[in-house]
Amino acid sequence: MKELKTEVAADNEVSIKPQSIFADLDQLRLSVSSTVFGGTTQILSKVPVRKPQKQEFVRVHPDEGMMLATAVYEDKQDREFYFVAPNMMSAMLGETTPVILVTAINRQKVSFLWPIKVANDNSSGNAWQDSAQQGCEVAKKTWVRLVADMSLGAYRIWAAQGDLSEPEWPAKPLNELLEIAFRGRVIENDDHPVVKRLRGLV
Repeated sequence: MKELKTEVAADNEVSIKPQSIFADLDQLRLSVSSTVFGGTTQILSKVPVRKPQKQEFVRVHPDEGMMLATAVYEDKQDREFYFVAPNMMSAMLGETTPVILVTAINRQKVSFLWPIKVANDNSSGNAWQDSAQQGCEVAKKTWVRLVADMSLGAYRIWAAQGDLSEPEWPAKPLNELLEIAFRGRVIENDDHPVVKRLRGLV
């Protein structure tokens, strides 16, 4: 039962106020092993689609089944990637980017899909693409950090010096990761808002 405090009102009547729930913080603290946190399973609700950040060390899943060569549309204004269905690639010619989506993870155990640009039939590779692909290969075996160097015109690849633990990959196949990553952002037909905007229809 909560302790009650009393105070005398102006008219000499006694009013009763309950003590604040925050008065005794020790009564509110829960241990990490508390049943409130135990017996639960984390649901993977978001999988970002992005490049590794320059401050983070990352690993890349070595299984080829956890990567996909495809095409995406990058909305640079909103900083969002859209998955382009194969039947829409020719309709969006010049707007899509050929990439390899690889499953990556950082030291904070955040899984994400890294879109690594690749050369298409009409272009040759460049130092940025080549160094990103090289970083991806190294990241399959050890933790690396990629830092863009404008004077070099490529990414510098830094390997972790410590003996870091192996990554804990999510227990989901690539198709489920793609489903989460591109939820609401799949271009499958001409009625998609992105297609209409690019054609000046909206």
